[in-house]
Amino acid sequence: MKKLFLLLPLLILTSCTQFGIFSETIKDFDNNRWEKNDAKSFSFQINEDVDKANLVILFSHVYEPGYDKVPVEVTFKKADGSEETIKTDLLLIDEDGKSYTECVGDVCDLKQTVKENFTLPKGDYTITISNTTNLPYLPNVIALGIGVETAE
Repeated sequence: MKKLFLLLPLLILTSCTQFGIFSETIKDFDNNRWEKNDAKSFSFQINEDVDKANLVILFSHVYEPGYDKVPVEVTFKKADGSEETIKTDLLLIDEDGKSYTECVGDVCDLKQTVKENFTLPKGDYTITISNTTNLPYLPNVIALGIGVETAE
């Protein structure tokens, strides 16, 4: 028991520094629905140049949501005013039915890297994520977030 108390600060420190540059999560999905016309935006400032960074999307959904992937469009507005668009699928399960998500109870979380090893010059950034399904809304969504982390 004493060992657990000694490890607890280390675990808390590790979990808090997972996304060392920026992290934000949005949980405002009425009735757990992500409407097709409801793009989610995340704005942040980088105070010093970053040589290598990764962009990660965080997606939380209800257990067995009724779909195995989520098509999204990520618009990355950079400090110099230029924009990059990334079209990708958030993959919840693989071809064999194995889950990429981690579930606790009825809530499942996915962490998927969508851009790797890029530079972030000092400045202001905005990342917008759009749901590009053919449906009017994506059901069973709990949260959506981004993490910008230092690449190793």
